[in-house]
Amino acid sequence: MNEPIAGYKVTNSIFQSDKVLKKSERVRRRFAYWAGGLVRKIIKRKLKVARMKYISELTDKEKEILEIRKEIAKRKGLPKPKRPKKPSDPGEPPRLTHKDSPLKYLVFFAVTKDSNTVIGPERAKSGIADVLEYGGVSNGKNIEARPLARPSLADAAPQLDDYWKDKIGV
Repeated sequence: MNEPIAGYKVTNSIFQSDKVLKKSERVRRRFAYWAGGLVRKIIKRKLKVARMKYISELTDKEKEILEIRKEIAKRKGLPKPKRPKKPSDPGEPPRLTHKDSPLKYLVFFAVTKDSNTVIGPERAKSGIADVLEYGGVSNGKNIEARPLARPSLADAAPQLDDYWKDKIGV
């Protein structure tokens, strides 16, 4: 039982499998939580508030609606209405309509029993998070993909590698 294997002698005092497995599982779980938090932070930082469209970017219909709203506001003594917001381009992260948008605050992560991490917006009944991430149809409109979670994970990859290198001493 204690015969040398490729120049090494295996003894019970050197390798205690239960201890090693428990420690490695603890490290994996800690890593899963750390990675989930890191990717969640990157996702939240990528969500920016959309800017207003420039006058030159407005369609004829949007210009007409804006002029009507200006006239109504002037008659009623209300402040001048704001121009519409510019949506994100396909392939860019989605833009928020306001700084307190639920999309920014409903980004969570969860760690499963087998130390897998699930990260992304809380699943809404409408499924808009999936439509934004992969593209699809929402409210009868075809929406091109505006990925957020996958590029955030790719941005975090170098830091995730460094974390493991530090843990295993490479």
